[in-house]
Amino acid sequence: MKIKSIIVYIFISISLFTGCAKDEFVATLNDIQSIKIELIEKVELKDGVSYSIKLINESEFNLKQNNVYLSYPIKTERGSSGNEFKVEATGNRTNIEPNEQIILNLFTPFEGMSDPNLLIETPYIEINGYFDEVDDKNLFTSIFPLKEE
Repeated sequence: MKIKSIIVYIFISISLFTGCAKDEFVATLNDIQSIKIELIEKVELKDGVSYSIKLINESEFNLKQNNVYLSYPIKTERGSSGNEFKVEATGNRTNIEPNEQIILNLFTPFEGMSDPNLLIETPYIEINGYFDEVDDKNLFTSIFPLKEE
């Protein structure tokens, strides 16, 4: 009888602990693709190119923290590759709620852009961020071309 009580106690304890365990958050591709960037304006100035973009959080999560970058890919024999040299957007902030939009600005100086292997007609946007809380399990990265509409 005592062994049976111990087994029942262990079974109930395990059931309670596993039943109360917090589900692990995993961002889906759909969640990540719900963070959108729209080009508002591109202006060529005497010393570089200025971009004004809109970041739109169409996900169901708070965008707790994020960084937005722009870079120009490098032409290679087999197509193109990413460029480690990038500029970070200004005007960014934390805690962007679902369905909220913010305006960001980027400036790429002409200095260094004369390399014929830079694909300056095809800038790429990179977003690194966290959904809901700054924790490695909530980290996401998205890289895509900035399209002129």
